[in-house]
Amino acid sequence: MLMKTRLLFISFTLTIASAKAQNFDTVKISSVRVTESIYMLKGSGGNIGVLIGEEGVLMVDDQYAPLSNKINGAIKTLSPGEIRFLINTHLHGDHSGGNENFKKIGATIVAHDQVLERMSKEQVNKVFNRTTPPRDPEALPVITFSDKLNFHLNNEDIELIHLDKGHTDGDVIVHFKKANVYHTGDAFVRYGYPFIDVSSGGSFVGFLTTLDKLLVAADDNSKIIPGHGELATKADVKVLRDKLYDIKDQVLAALKKGKKVEDIPSLGITDKYDAELGKGFFKGKDFVLMAAEELKATVPVKK
Repeated sequence: MLMKTRLLFISFTLTIASAKAQNFDTVKISSVRVTESIYMLKGSGGNIGVLIGEEGVLMVDDQYAPLSNKINGAIKTLSPGEIRFLINTHLHGDHSGGNENFKKIGATIVAHDQVLERMSKEQVNKVFNRTTPPRDPEALPVITFSDKLNFHLNNEDIELIHLDKGHTDGDVIVHFKKANVYHTGDAFVRYGYPFIDVSSGGSFVGFLTTLDKLLVAADDNSKIIPGHGELATKADVKVLRDKLYDIKDQVLAALKKGKKVEDIPSLGITDKYDAELGKGFFKGKDFVLMAAEELKATVPVKK
C-alpha cells in the first residue's frame, strides 16, 4: 500500500504542478512542416498534428483551453478551411483541454472508447480525498472506437489505431498512410522517462509493447510526431524502446533475486540514463519504482 500511495502522490503532484506552472499569455504557437499537407504545432502541452487540404482541416490534439484562439489562428495561417475533425490521442488536458472550444466552431471530436468513458465520469482519488468532476458535455468525443478507425480526407488515408494500454488505457496512434507520418500522442515522447498514468489504466509493459508494434509498422523513412518533443524517426523510437527494455530486464532480475519493490530505487538501475532521461516528469528512482510495482505480479512467489 505504501508503494501505491507514493505512486499516486507522484501522479497527483505532477498534475497539479503542470496546471499551476502555466502562463498561457506568453505561449507562442509555432509550426513545423512535416510534409506538404501535414504540420506539427508546438505551444504548451502536447504536440498538435494538422492535416490541411481542400476538404478541410483535421487536427490531432488541441493542448489547453486558454490556447484555443492562438491555435486556431496558427491553423488559419496554414489553411483557411474549416476544422472538420479533432482527434484526441488520449484524455489528458494538455492534449484535450480545448475540446469545448473547437467543438463550438464545428469540429467533430474523435477518440478511443475509454476516453469517452473516463471523461464522462467523476474521478475519485481516495488517497488524497480529491474528486475530479466529469468534463463538460461539449468536451466529449462524438465518435469513438475500440480498435481501429479509418478516415479518408484530402487525398490521405488516415488510420487511428489503439495498440495497447500504455500511457493510458485509451491511447490512439494516428497514421497518415500515404504520407508515412505517425502522430503517437504520449504513447511515445521525447521529454525523458515516459509518464505511465496508472490511475488512468496505463501500463509500463503496455507502453513497451506499443513501441514494439510502432517499430514494426514504421520504416526508416517514417516521420513521427511524438506527444512531446521534436519530430522523430523510427531510430529515435528504437533508442527509447531499447533503454526501457534494459530497465525492465534489470528490475525483473532484481525482483527474481528476492529484492523487494522498495529496494529497487536504490540499486542504481537508471544511473546511466538519468542525465538524459531524468529531465522529464519522472526521475529514475521513481520510474523504476513504478516499473517494479507493476512487474512484481509477474514474478513467481518462492515457496
